[in-house]
Amino acid sequence: MNKKLTGIIVTVIVVAGAIFFATRSSRVSNVSPSPAPAPTPIPSLQPLPTPPPQPSPKTSTKPAPKKQLKPTAKSKPGTVATITNVVLSKDVTAIGAALNLTSTFSPTSPAIYAVLSLKNAVQRTELAYTRDYEGKYVDSKVSHPTRDGVNYFHFKWELKPGQTRKKGNYSLTFYINGKRAQTVRYAVQ
Repeated sequence: MNKKLTGIIVTVIVVAGAIFFATRSSRVSNVSPSPAPAPTPIPSLQPLPTPPPQPSPKTSTKPAPKKQLKPTAKSKPGTVATITNVVLSKDVTAIGAALNLTSTFSPTSPAIYAVLSLKNAVQRTELAYTRDYEGKYVDSKVSHPTRDGVNYFHFKWELKPGQTRKKGNYSLTFYINGKRAQTVRYAVQ
């Protein structure tokens, strides 16, 4: 395009913009003032989030390499956590092993423990159960060991004051990392 023609077009656009804004401000000033609205309470302000740091011109714009997460497992790669045994008891030892083994409980037994013997378990190992009474679902729970390398883990069902257990037959199915492992049965008589 010709430089003269470009200059004329730019001048026309600038003049048109100036006329538009001049007439707009005069229209706004002709509006009659309205009464001021009642003051509203000012909401408490929350601090603004800190923006992420911007790279300086001297630094590279390549993203930083992702850090490799170290596994928390102390077991060797390729080993699988397993439940090697499940027993029921009325109590547990200081290390979590079963004490007073039984599969029959009274309606007033203060606690029922299901003690799982574990192999290759780490903190992120998922342990779960489902409990049935006379073939009907009662409850379920998911938990995790508190540290790597534990040999025992237990689930506990405690009576609250004034309660008794319902007589009948119960079954517990245990899962490790979402896979069915073992089922045990007990009775309340």
